[in-house]
Amino acid sequence: TLLAKAVATESGANFIAVRGPEILSKWVGESERAIREIFAKARQHAPAVVFFDEIDAIAPVRGTDVGTRVTERIVSQLLTEIDGVSDLHDVVVIAATNRPDMVDPALMRPGRLEKMIYVPPPDFRSRLEILRIHTRKVPLAEDVDLAEIARRTEGYTGADIEALVREASLAALREDINAAEVSMRHFEVALKKVKPSVTPQMVEYYKRWLETVKQRQEEVKREAPTITL
Repeated sequence: TLLAKAVATESGANFIAVRGPEILSKWVGESERAIREIFAKARQHAPAVVFFDEIDAIAPVRGTDVGTRVTERIVSQLLTEIDGVSDLHDVVVIAATNRPDMVDPALMRPGRLEKMIYVPPPDFRSRLEILRIHTRKVPLAEDVDLAEIARRTEGYTGADIEALVREASLAALREDINAAEVSMRHFEVALKKVKPSVTPQMVEYYKRWLETVKQRQEEVKREAPTITL
């Protein structure tokens, strides 16, 4: 989400953020209308970046919805808006998900959401910077070593590190409601409670999935027919 906002800021484009679950409606046709209105707004305020967060919530693989089939209609509407009759001039569509295997493959074909970017867990330098950002307003004791904490948080996401700092602050308050600073022992307590949400197995799975999809896309490009007029 932050990367998508950075893209819009650096490019000077208008940013339209859409949370996947917010699109869903119990009324027939309302979800599709919401999609149409989003793209209509993007065209009106172009250049614009349309960002769908948690895209897997509104565009799962078709054929899995056994109820009202609203998600299948949403996928069809998305496909129509992205590469239908009405062209998207100066409008970039970005989507984010932590379950790429659940997104309908039609959305990831060439000309649609064709560029896939894998965002891995932050490395040491990134974790250290994230720690510095989240501890700016936290009074730290002299014994707090952010570099050491960064080394011990391998596999932690940005949200995990934010939760770690918050838990350390709460540990200091539990010890003394009038605590003036957070010390290293409070971070030790937090490290025992806050565990990384991304395991090495998950990272390996995402890497394999990305390679498989890229190979599939290359095969589709090679097999595409050539029409000569």
